[in-house]
Amino acid sequence: MRRWILIISFIFSSQLMAQDVIINIDRSWGLLIGDIVTTSIVLPVSVSDIDADSLPQLNKRHGPWLNLQQISSNNNVLELQYQLVNVPAETRTLQTPTYTLRTNAGELLDIPSAEFSAGSFLNATEENAMEIPLRGDQRLLPADFASLQKQLTYAIAVALITALIWLVWHIGLRPGKRLPFARAVFSMNKLRWFGHKDVDAATRVMHHAFNDSAGTVVIYSQIQQLWDACPWLADLQPEITRFYQQSASHYFSREPQQNADFDSLIKLARACRAREKMA
Repeated sequence: MRRWILIISFIFSSQLMAQDVIINIDRSWGLLIGDIVTTSIVLPVSVSDIDADSLPQLNKRHGPWLNLQQISSNNNVLELQYQLVNVPAETRTLQTPTYTLRTNAGELLDIPSAEFSAGSFLNATEENAMEIPLRGDQRLLPADFASLQKQLTYAIAVALITALIWLVWHIGLRPGKRLPFARAVFSMNKLRWFGHKDVDAATRVMHHAFNDSAGTVVIYSQIQQLWDACPWLADLQPEITRFYQQSASHYFSREPQQNADFDSLIKLARACRAREKMA
């Protein structure tokens, strides 16, 4: 007996919930293919109490006429936005899809359909609907890309010429306009780029840079000339003095010592270049 009471109460509550659902449609006539139709469904409960898994699927065709594009809600009002993707050959009354929603408490809500009228652009009837000739696809006119290709060719040519001028200036002409240690760093980088870490060549480059900075030939015994001419090198005095000692011992001593390695020379050149820029 108790089971029958539960079944009857469940059926009664479901029918009561179905009666409480109100559906409205924003446009009910004069619809053509591609039009947007929005149905507003007033629920007896808040939309937040509806199980999200029971809502209709988005971007899916529901029935033969409508495609569901968007779902929005406000309190107990659920709005379903459709697009009309198919129409009958002649104007007639159609219906929106029906759904069954489920609340979080497990109760079912039947969403009724709403009626609207839609028709075709064509002046068709049931008798001649299959005889109306279809228009062929619009053929695109061939595009003329000759001017664009010519502009692209000119742009590429200008870019190549500009890159070539920059390369010639950067490698060939610009170093002559640089300060001594800027030229020294550039020359050592070229040696390293081409895989020729020649310590003797790097040592000569450093001597030329010191001589050009001092305005005279600087030797180890007269290194004071360098400090007088370039006081901005004073904080590098220990490193520069060690360089001249190693150079003098390597080239002029009866028992030459090992010269400085390439990495230490380029490090010294960069340090001198940093002071040169601040001078």
